[in-house]
Amino acid sequence: MRRGDPWLLVLPLLLCTVGLVMVYSSSAILGITRYQDPDYFLVRQLGRTVVGLLALGLAARADLRALERGAGPLLGVSAALLLAVVLGGHAANGASRWLRWGVLSVQPTDLARLALIVYLARRLTRRPPAVHGMLHGTLLPLLVAGGLGALVVAQPNLSSAGVLILSALALLFLAGAPLRHLAVPAAGGAAALALILVSHPYMLERARTFWSFLVRGELEQRGAGWQLDQSLIALGSGGLLGRGLGGGLQKYLFLPEAHTDFIVSILGEELGWLGCTALLVLFALLLWRGLRAAVRAPDGFGFLVAGGITVQIGLYALINVAVATGLFPTTGLPLPFVSLASGSGSAAGG
Repeated sequence: MRRGDPWLLVLPLLLCTVGLVMVYSSSAILGITRYQDPDYFLVRQLGRTVVGLLALGLAARADLRALERGAGPLLGVSAALLLAVVLGGHAANGASRWLRWGVLSVQPTDLARLALIVYLARRLTRRPPAVHGMLHGTLLPLLVAGGLGALVVAQPNLSSAGVLILSALALLFLAGAPLRHLAVPAAGGAAALALILVSHPYMLERARTFWSFLVRGELEQRGAGWQLDQSLIALGSGGLLGRGLGGGLQKYLFLPEAHTDFIVSILGEELGWLGCTALLVLFALLLWRGLRAAVRAPDGFGFLVAGGITVQIGLYALINVAVATGLFPTTGLPLPFVSLASGSGSAAGG
């Protein structure tokens, strides 16, 4: 049996450790204010970390061939759970993204992210897009991704739907789809995005706020630009070395979602530019080792699964950091391994 890459274990564990520390630092004040318990969010993050480690142990022993055979049912279950969320999911901050059974809370979008990658990896391996043409090789797989994306948009959760579609495009590219075949659905996706923004005023307002800040440097500090303004204050006040771990001020209820969507802002305030740089280096190393593992996969299915998961982690990290620094409109995408885990009630983004 070939040994796995130890860095693919070490790097996520390091990022999870950073997450535990920063979740506690960024959420203790909120925990006291809302639940009279400074450890409230830390305990939940610890619990989800344990669940993640158990899932890691099971996945490490799973048969990749069994995963390939179960691609269709996994996709079907994911679609059914997403539909259940739309019809009667648990709502928080204006969005219905969770299913709850007693104390158990799950976000089906997380399962759909994996299910889509596995399904497309199986389909594209058996029907290479370069061989089966634009309709059967490119458009039909994207239609499946678009169906899942539509269910996610209905929550509403535009950012996660966008990552689903981008992941599908990335998999098609990795599978050898000609760029000219990807141009048409990309243009269609841009048109759909414009329609969604027009039909959701709060999303459109965030897009306008972002454009105004990016082009003219103007920021509505008391309105839609509040989160970004507080995030930039946190990052700017951190300087080179930061205020010291636990010494940040924006987590005193100035920066909403400090422990989820904007956790990198608190990290920058407390650990400074050096801390943020170290975090980005960890993610860069993880992406490198993930793509390295994909290239070394024994077959096309393994290559696409590993490549798709790696790309998806990279997209989430890139967008999260870009939001915190004003390079992308405010969304609700967490920072993988670091932000408070899904199911905790954050729905800040669209």
